[in-house]
Amino acid sequence: MRFAYSPLNIAILTALASQAYANESQISEEIKTNTVSMTPIEVEVKVKQEVGKTVYTKEDLEKTPNSSKNITDFLKVNPNVQFSREQRSADSQAELRPSEISINGAQTYRNKFVINGVNTTNNLDPLASGNSYSGKLDGGSQGIALNTDLICKLELIDSNVSAAYGEFTGGVVNAETCTPNTEIGKIHGSLTYDYTESDWSRYHFTDEEEAAEFEDPTSSNNKEYKKHGLSLNLYSKLSEQWGINSYASKRESIVPVMSGLEDLSKVKSERNNINLGTTLFYTPSDTTKAKFGFDLGDLDSLNFVDKRINSKSISNTETLTFFGELESKLNNSTLKQNISYQTLSQARENDSTTGILWKQTPTKNWSSNPGEGATSSDIELHQDTFSYSLKNAFDTIQIGNSMQQLSFGMGYDYSKVAWERPNDAYMYNQPKTFTSSSGISCTAGDILCDEATDENNYQGQYQTNGKYYQKGKVNIDQQRVHTFIENTSTWDNFSARLGLRADYDSLSKNLNIAPRTAFNYKPLKNDLLSFTTGWNRYYANYTLATELQDQLAFLEYNLKRTKNQTEDYWIQTGLSDLILANSNVQRANLKTPYADEIVFAINSQVKNWNLGLKWVNRDSKDEITKNRFIDPTTSNTIDHFEYSNSGKAKADIYTLTLRNTLPVVYKNSLHGFNFGFDYTESEKNYLDYSESYNVNSNTAAEDRDIIFNGSLIQFNERPVENFNQPWTARFGWDIEFSNLPLKINNFLSYKSEYKDTYKLKNKVEHDGVLLEAYATDTIRPRFSWDMRTTYDFNFAKDYKAIFGLTINNITNRHNIYTTPGISESTNRLRSEIGRQFIADVTFKF
Repeated sequence: MRFAYSPLNIAILTALASQAYANESQISEEIKTNTVSMTPIEVEVKVKQEVGKTVYTKEDLEKTPNSSKNITDFLKVNPNVQFSREQRSADSQAELRPSEISINGAQTYRNKFVINGVNTTNNLDPLASGNSYSGKLDGGSQGIALNTDLICKLELIDSNVSAAYGEFTGGVVNAETCTPNTEIGKIHGSLTYDYTESDWSRYHFTDEEEAAEFEDPTSSNNKEYKKHGLSLNLYSKLSEQWGINSYASKRESIVPVMSGLEDLSKVKSERNNINLGTTLFYTPSDTTKAKFGFDLGDLDSLNFVDKRINSKSISNTETLTFFGELESKLNNSTLKQNISYQTLSQARENDSTTGILWKQTPTKNWSSNPGEGATSSDIELHQDTFSYSLKNAFDTIQIGNSMQQLSFGMGYDYSKVAWERPNDAYMYNQPKTFTSSSGISCTAGDILCDEATDENNYQGQYQTNGKYYQKGKVNIDQQRVHTFIENTSTWDNFSARLGLRADYDSLSKNLNIAPRTAFNYKPLKNDLLSFTTGWNRYYANYTLATELQDQLAFLEYNLKRTKNQTEDYWIQTGLSDLILANSNVQRANLKTPYADEIVFAINSQVKNWNLGLKWVNRDSKDEITKNRFIDPTTSNTIDHFEYSNSGKAKADIYTLTLRNTLPVVYKNSLHGFNFGFDYTESEKNYLDYSESYNVNSNTAAEDRDIIFNGSLIQFNERPVENFNQPWTARFGWDIEFSNLPLKINNFLSYKSEYKDTYKLKNKVEHDGVLLEAYATDTIRPRFSWDMRTTYDFNFAKDYKAIFGLTINNITNRHNIYTTPGISESTNRLRSEIGRQFIADVTFKF
C-alpha cells in the first residue's frame, strides 16, 4: 500500500525540521513570534537546574514527533531511557498501549508513574499476557495511558532522586494536567484531531515469510489499520478564587485481521483509549490553595484468534482516581497534604468458556489447524486504594555561613485486591484419531468427540487430555507506610542534600531504610563549571503477581480420560499437588528488591550552550525470581516452584548532552539545538519475576557452564537480551520563523549495531564435557529521522487553527531488529516501519 503523494506532501517533505527538548530541568524562554498572542495555561516558567531531573513543557510535548501521543513514546528524547527492540516494529503500529521503558537499566515494571500527584503505576501484574487461562490479564506498567495532548508539564527523575519518592528502582515519571491562568470569566481551550492509517505508511520485508504476513494480517501483525484520536482541553478562571480545567480524549484503532478460516474472511478487531478528567482550583488566600478532581483512563481491545471460530474476547483496563491537594503556608513552613481514592479494574470476557483444538476433517474444515472457542478464561481483577500523604518544608534559614532547608513527610496507603474467575473454563488440545476397526464411537452429546470421516486416514477423533480452570476468588489486603526526612544545605559554592526514607508494607513485613544523597560543587562559584555526585538506595515497588499466583495454582487441574476410548469420564488432578508441592515461599519471607546507585556528573554553561556529562551506576539485588526445582530422581521433571530473591543486575550508563539555552538567530529564523548520546553496559542473571529460573537442574541450571562465542562462561552471564542498546545518538533541531507562522521540528536517532544471541544446534566439547554452545549475529545500526511541522492560521481574535504533519522515518530507511529471546540456529529478523505520515489539526480559543 502506498501513500497518495500530493504537491503539499512533497513541499512539506522538503522542509528540514526538528526539536529541542526539555532543558534538563531548565525551561527555555518562550520564543516570541508574530502570531496572535493566546491566553496561556499556567506552567512553570523556570525550574532550578538539577542533575537527574528533566522537565518538559507543554510546548515540548506539542512539537515532538510522537505519533502514539503517550508519555513513554515521547521519552525517546531522553538518553537515560531505553526501549524494547520492537518499539518501532511495523507489526504493532495500530496499538494504543504505551511502550514499556527501562530507566537506567532497571526492569520495565520498576518505574513509578504519577499523574496529578497520584501514583498510577500498575502493580498488579504488569508483565501479564492476555491469552492465558491461568488467571493473568493484559498487563502494562501504566494504570492510565494519558494522552500527551492533555499534559502541561512532564517530569522525568532518573537519578539522584529525592527521599520524597519511593517504590521504584528505575525512575519516576510525573505528569500534570493544566492549571488555568486566564482572565476571569473567559473559557479557553483547544480541540485536536489526528489521523493515520496503514495506507499512509511504507513497509519493508526481510524475507518472503514477513511479506506473506503483510498479505494476511493477524492480531499480532497489524499491517492494515486506521488510527485516529480526538482530544478536548478546556480551562477557565471562574473567579479570583476558583479555576477549572476539564479534558476529554478518545483514541481508536480499527484493525481488520484475517480470520484464518477457509472462507478467507476478515474480522474487525479494535483498540480504544479514553481519558476524562476535571480539576478544580481554589485559592481563598495568599497562604492557602487547594485543588481536587478526578482522572479516568479506560483502555480496551476487541480481539480474535486466527484459525479459530468463536474466539472473540474483550479486554479492558480502567483506572479512576479521585484526588485532593491542600497547600498551606504556616508561620515558618509550607505544608502540602494529598489524599486520593483509586480503583483499578482489569477484565477479560470471552464468547466461550471452552477451547478445543482439532485435526482437520470434513466437519472441522474451517482451517488447516482448526480450533474453536477461547484461548483464555474470563477474569475480573479489582484494586481499590486509599492514600494519604503530607510533606512539610520549612523555610530556608541561615546558620553561620550556610543556608539550611529541612523537609519531612509521611504517608499511608491501603489497598484491597480482589481477583475472580467468574466461570469454569476448559482447554483441550490433544485430539486422538481412531478408525472404524477400533470399535470406538462417540458418546451422544460428547462435544469432545468427532466421528467425521477422513477417507485416507481415520474415521474420527476425540480429545484425550485437557485442563480445567476452576472458578474462584482470591482477596488480598495490603497496607503501606512511609516516612522521610531531608535537608538541603548550601555553603558558598557547595551544596548537599541528605535524606533518609523508610518504607513498610504489611505483605512482605519488611522495613526498608533507604539513604539518599546529592552533592554539588561549583569551583568558579557560577554555572561555568559544576560537579555533582550522589549515592542512593531505591527499594522496589511491590508487584502483587507473586502473591496472587501462590493461590491461583490451587484452582488449576489436569484432565485425562480414564480409558483409551471415548467414554466421557475424566480423571482430575490438581496442579498444586503436581508442581507446587505446597513449597512456595510465602511473600512475607522474601526480601524487597533494591538498587544501589552512584552518580557523577559534570555540567558547564558557556555563553549560550549547556554541556552535561553524567555517569550512573546501578547495582540491583534481591530481584524476585520464580525458581524451578527439579526432582533429582527423574529426568528434568519439575518438582516445584519457589519465589526467591535470586535475581541481580548491574548497569553503567554514560550520557552526554549539549543544547543552546536561547535560540540561535539566523536572518528571519530562530534555531534550537539539542544533542544527546548514551552508552550502556548492563548484565543480568534473570529475565523477570514470571519466567522460570532453573536452580538445581543438571542440564538447565542458570549457573551452568556454556560456550559463548568460543569462550567458557556461565549461562546467566550472557549479555542482556533486550532494553540494552549499546549506544544511541539523538539530535534535535527546532526552527521557527519571525515572519512566517511555520514551525519545523526534527528528531534524529542513530542506534548502534548490537549483538543478537542464538543457540547452536550441536553441543561443543570442553575438557571432555559436551556443553551447550551459543553464538551472536551482528545486527546493523538503525537510523530514523522524524519530523513534525506546524502552520498557524489566525482567523479571529484569540482564535486560531494549527495544521500539523508528522513524518516518521523520512528517509524510508529499512531498519531491522531481532525479536527478544534465544532460539536455535538463528533469531528471526523483523522490520521496523518505513516512512509514515500522521496528520492533525488543532483549534485554540
